[in-house]
Amino acid sequence: MQMKVPDVNRCCFCIPLRPGIILFAYLNIIFSVLSVTCLVITTELQKTSITHDPSVEVMISTVLFSILGMGVILNFLLLIAGYQKDVSMLRLYNYYALVTTLAALVPTCFLFSRKMFTEVFVALFVIAMQCYVIVLVRSEVVKLEENKLKNTEVSHSRFHNCIDISDRVTLV
Repeated sequence: MQMKVPDVNRCCFCIPLRPGIILFAYLNIIFSVLSVTCLVITTELQKTSITHDPSVEVMISTVLFSILGMGVILNFLLLIAGYQKDVSMLRLYNYYALVTTLAALVPTCFLFSRKMFTEVFVALFVIAMQCYVIVLVRSEVVKLEENKLKNTEVSHSRFHNCIDISDRVTLV
């Protein structure tokens, strides 16, 4: 069974692809910093108000948002790769983003089983946004590779045209 990942040409149906990726990198950095800050504050308040023993929910929330908090570093990588049009950095971003997204699903399911719906909603929103950015970055990688392939074909055709020697010409 094969699954085809869609290629998109525009971000949010209106912004060109590369500026849209850069915009999402900035937005993801802001959201990641805010969510980690809120998590640290709420986790510390829950620890002190309930008991001095950390509860399972607090630890799972901490793990979840730590995974999502690593997105700050990840999105700085995306930002640099977007500005430089670096295919290898964009691929690295995609691999790392895919792994962290899959890793974030485990604690999200656990929080859902504990009926912590607010945390689950926030986590699913961040995961969905991350999946959309993965599709955008993959489309940009495909686009950059196609442009690179076209440029190499054009340079090879120019090279062959310059060296082409007629059969009538003799060197004697």
